[in-house]
Amino acid sequence: MLLILFFKVFQTSGQSTIIGFYNCENFYDTTNQINVIDEDFLPNSLKHYNQSSYDIKSQHVARVIYKLGKLEKSDGIALFGLVEIENDVVLTKLINESVIKKYHYKFIHFDSKDPRGVDVALIYNPANFKPYQYRPFSLTDETHFNTYATRDILFVKGLLNGKWIYVLVNHWPSRRGGEQQSADKRNWASYICKKIMDSVHNENQNARFIVMGDFNDNPTNKSMKLLEMNNPFYKMFKKGMGTLAYNDSWNLFDQILLSRNWDDDLKEETNKNNLSSYKSIIYSNYNMTESKGRYQGYPKRTYNGNIYRGGYSDHFPVALIFRDKTGDNSQ
Repeated sequence: MLLILFFKVFQTSGQSTIIGFYNCENFYDTTNQINVIDEDFLPNSLKHYNQSSYDIKSQHVARVIYKLGKLEKSDGIALFGLVEIENDVVLTKLINESVIKKYHYKFIHFDSKDPRGVDVALIYNPANFKPYQYRPFSLTDETHFNTYATRDILFVKGLLNGKWIYVLVNHWPSRRGGEQQSADKRNWASYICKKIMDSVHNENQNARFIVMGDFNDNPTNKSMKLLEMNNPFYKMFKKGMGTLAYNDSWNLFDQILLSRNWDDDLKEETNKNNLSSYKSIIYSNYNMTESKGRYQGYPKRTYNGNIYRGGYSDHFPVALIFRDKTGDNSQ
């Protein structure tokens, strides 16, 4: 299954530029980390998560990166946000998997205080992206998340194909306890994300942002609208498409948003470094999808409870594929 919707935005010369995002679902190593609740993903756990399980998980995520990086005649993915990864060890193993090692990917990651030890990270291709500044932003203050921690927001400033951009990678609080009961937590995360962007805009009104993540909210929810950004996945959700399924209905929690001022590039006919148009996609294939049974069509998980299924994740990845109007990338 490959779900595609077309939009227009900005342009680059040459081949396609691909920006992706993936909730990897419990991408742990096999070592017991101090102060991290990772006991379910150890060799002696009920899941029997061992070196073989870990190797397969890493190979699966690498294969997703490889496949996305080959779409639209591209030569590797430019930027790839990940969530639910445990640490630098997992990321180092991932970028050295044989299927993607030739791209010499690098990553940016900070350990958060999330009790399960699952963090956010950004993988980038040095041929496309040069990071300049990066740091995590906590959601904790005197009145929010001071009894338990959640994932940080990763902020990265850099040059994407010669154009300055700002990337924010998010994994907002879950809907545990109920959607409405937990909504304030995600609205707070949205407020912090917007505050980060506003602080940059105060110094650079032309700053362009890519905000990606598992927001645990759909494009129609209040938290997403508070960001005041273009959402390429809004129409896809309205058509019933999604990245994860629950009770036979689709949610589209995984999204990549663009600041509205990127549309200004379309009006600048003399700008020689514009990106012209893009596809927004939800990506899956046969191996990533349950092929039969009660959950046919759902993303195929690595585990169902403690039963090993050998799948990829309970989410499908998303991507924006930016194409050059002057290149040979037409449908």
